[in-house]
Amino acid sequence: LSDEENWYCECPKLYTGKLCQFATCDESPCGNGATCFPKSRRDVVCLCPYGRSGILCSDAINITQPSFSGTDVFGYTSFLAYTTIPNITFYYEFRLKFQLANHHSALQDNLIFFTGQKGQGLNGDDFLELGLRNGRVVYSYNLGSGTATIISKPLDLTLNVHVISLGRNLQKGWLKVDDQKNKTVTSPGRLVGLNVFSQFYLGGYHEYTPELLPKGSRFKNGFQG
Repeated sequence: LSDEENWYCECPKLYTGKLCQFATCDESPCGNGATCFPKSRRDVVCLCPYGRSGILCSDAINITQPSFSGTDVFGYTSFLAYTTIPNITFYYEFRLKFQLANHHSALQDNLIFFTGQKGQGLNGDDFLELGLRNGRVVYSYNLGSGTATIISKPLDLTLNVHVISLGRNLQKGWLKVDDQKNKTVTSPGRLVGLNVFSQFYLGGYHEYTPELLPKGSRFKNGFQG
């Protein structure tokens, strides 16, 4: 599959890699419901479910406060996946608090949360996402007729905890970060509904290839904090 800028192979089940050349997970060593991803002809990466850790996800852990490590050396991100959030077609409002792993993590290109249609390089892919880029909070959504984006002022890195409020009513969206003034935007075109059916991903995304996210939402790394 391709567009003017990117191409990728949509691999069949149990195959992965740039050219779908790896099939190491036929006999998966991953336990406890983990997802197996081939890393090479001999090695695999086990993506552990919530509450499990270790190379083969054999260790039970008690998570009291979720922590995200960004994107690892293999290109995978840590994330939480929630079921599809109902009733956000025409209106939604979110409020979240977070701590950064370090000041450097605020200056990177990190995804905080995402829900939307799987990216095929089309401008009409509906999505809702929030991330950090160059020390600023970036909030974007697409209702099918173009992307609306709000970018905050630089974060005050002397603060230990950051608070974000964001929302949308039909085409109009708003964003407030810490003590900064509220910012608003109106999405282009005539469409007023957000049509997303995927899970709600927090901290990262299960597709570790950024090109599989819709245009306008392609953050390079997962959240760190």
